[in-house]
Amino acid sequence: MVTALANTPDGERVIVLGVSRSNIERLLAGHPIDVTAESHPGFPPDLIIAIFFRETERDLTQSLQELITEQTKVTVVPREKLPVQ
Repeated sequence: MVTALANTPDGERVIVLGVSRSNIERLLAGHPIDVTAESHPGFPPDLIIAIFFRETERDLTQSLQELITEQTKVTVVPREKLPVQ
């Protein structure tokens, strides 16, 4: 995985996560990827990015159940299915 923390000319911060095929295989095997300041030097110490894969948004939401509290904000945005080519 390639990670970067950049700033746009207008001052917005951009977090870039470049995943490789081995990262995708890891996700497909059910193993999440955590990006932290400890594992990726240069990342803000107060930020953790967790990347995980499930087949559907419902499956993703169910996987998060143990992390959800009253302070958690979860947003699920259904996407249109792309046409099969």
